[in-house]
Amino acid sequence: MLRDDILAALKEIPVIDVHTHIDRDQMAAKDLSQVMFYHMLMYPLRAAGVTEGRMWPEDKAAKRGLPFPEFLKRWPAIQSTGFGWILKAILRDLYEFDEPITEGSFPRLQASFAEKTARPDWADSVFQRANVVRLASSVLKRDPAPDDGWAQNIRFTIEDQPSNGKSEYVKWPQRLKGLGKYLGRDVTNAADLREAMAAFYDRYDWTDRAALVSWVGGEADFMPVEDSVLDKIIADYLAGRDVDHHGWCLLEAAFIRAICMAAREHTKVFQFCYGTQYLTKDPTWAHPIQRAYPEFASTFGFLLGEFPELHFNVLNGYEPDEPIWCGLVQGYGNLSMANFWWQTFYPTVMHTAVHRRLDMVPLTKLVGFFSDGWCVDYVYGRLAMIRQVWANVLAEKIDRGLYTRDQALDLARQCFFDTPKRIFMPDEDIQV
Repeated sequence: MLRDDILAALKEIPVIDVHTHIDRDQMAAKDLSQVMFYHMLMYPLRAAGVTEGRMWPEDKAAKRGLPFPEFLKRWPAIQSTGFGWILKAILRDLYEFDEPITEGSFPRLQASFAEKTARPDWADSVFQRANVVRLASSVLKRDPAPDDGWAQNIRFTIEDQPSNGKSEYVKWPQRLKGLGKYLGRDVTNAADLREAMAAFYDRYDWTDRAALVSWVGGEADFMPVEDSVLDKIIADYLAGRDVDHHGWCLLEAAFIRAICMAAREHTKVFQFCYGTQYLTKDPTWAHPIQRAYPEFASTFGFLLGEFPELHFNVLNGYEPDEPIWCGLVQGYGNLSMANFWWQTFYPTVMHTAVHRRLDMVPLTKLVGFFSDGWCVDYVYGRLAMIRQVWANVLAEKIDRGLYTRDQALDLARQCFFDTPKRIFMPDEDIQV
């Protein structure tokens, strides 16, 4: 079958993972609960009926996860989801556990996990099996790498910004006050905002950092405005006067512009994540939905034109903006697209988007994979899902007469290895 042939060939292509949270000193999962209760599985478990307090206890020292009998009650409802498939692939491929998860079978899974992870070369062997040859990690710890072992293949980024995540529930007066501590005085105007952001990023050691990574809010309008407009918005916020939603969006855009201005002093690559938003402040561990201000992507070209020295790499969590980003890549030379983040990392979403991207975007601007993984298991599992999607898409395009088999595999190699290497690790001689 053509799809199976393509999938087997994709596994032979070396991969660079351009966005992870892998700790070089602890690459493997510490315990089985870290695999079974990955955060993208916890949300559907809650949706399937697990109470908030059971999933995220008030006691922060409590271990993540559920008593196994309770997990068993909910697992049938979520095993058909995308991340249910990923968990089953991890257990099957890495821990040789290819049977239903039941009370009777669970001890066998525990024993296999303990046996595999006890090996000192376990994480290295998983990366080798996945054919991942480099990854970029945002972990700040950077002790000297060991003399040998896979840890030498990890490269580092800076991932930080003043406020993120639920920033829509952190009011601007508080955010401005927080910025003031980096400036040493109150932030009262647009110039102060830019200066404070520069001071925030100047605190870091940027030696050998591959990129700045930032999770930015999607409520922004990048249409250029004069500082006097921004100064009035800031003054109104600080005085407790009402500011309309568009004022918020203009100030959010100024905040992101200030990140760009600071970044260009330290790095050539700005990788940004956007497109998910929390609708309510509570519950504390609410799952964000796909949401962005309509003008975010449609006005982002202003940033691309203002900062030609920066290469922007977008991790898109907002499916409706996909056509706009594809058009922006065609219009600007300093934008590339990595794969899919949060609510877009599902097979049906990715399938449609990969078709469109291959139709519209040059291969030199397509980055095939990032895992967002916190342990080697989810680097492996998410890559397994991506390869499944790409095998389906490429087989369809071959059947339609758009590519030959060799052309399909060549473009896949460019997206999974050549393009991420050129953008994130241009000076490395990576032997594969």
